[in-house]
Amino acid sequence: MTQSNARLLVHFEFDLAAPSALTGLDIPGLQQALIEALGATVFNGMPTVSAKQLAKADVQVLAHRCRVEVEATAAKRIDPVLMGSVAPHLTDDEVLQVCQRAAAKAPAAPEALRAYLRRQALALANGYRLVPCQVGARTSAGADTVLAAKLNLTNGGVLVNEEHRKIRLKADQAQVAILLGEPPIRLTAALSGHTLSGPVIAVERRGLGPAS
Repeated sequence: MTQSNARLLVHFEFDLAAPSALTGLDIPGLQQALIEALGATVFNGMPTVSAKQLAKADVQVLAHRCRVEVEATAAKRIDPVLMGSVAPHLTDDEVLQVCQRAAAKAPAAPEALRAYLRRQALALANGYRLVPCQVGARTSAGADTVLAAKLNLTNGGVLVNEEHRKIRLKADQAQVAILLGEPPIRLTAALSGHTLSGPVIAVERRGLGPAS
């Protein structure tokens, strides 16, 4: 094969107005979508047309390469700290995922934004995320007690451990304390009755982030 003795670089740059279905993607996803949109018409057609045109000047195309670069020039940004406060059940990696995916359609108003972000977070991970905790309350007999339990970070529900499920708590307690972590974090929860699974306890929404 004849060795090449020249190299031609033709560079085009396109400013695009992409629909929200594309701008909501992350950069790798957006790039792949645009590559698929260009398709064989561009990636096969450009070398073919170029080779034909260059042949008129007695220039032979021996090889060709292409490079695709995509940049989101008007992408909105969501503060990961805000995202974490709205959806504490997400892992750090999931927080960053939602920040990237949700930015394009994020509303400007603070309350609407928080509700929107929580919906996006639950769409990504709406299963149970349980962490150990303790419930500080008063029994129906009037004694103070501490129950081992688990807090569901997704919906605020508190499920006491099996060994404590038969313990009845005093019904007129307006609030019970939830302690978790080390050093302990104190949350406020409401007692709304008892079932076969034990006391029905839920952390107030403002403790975990606003409801969607």
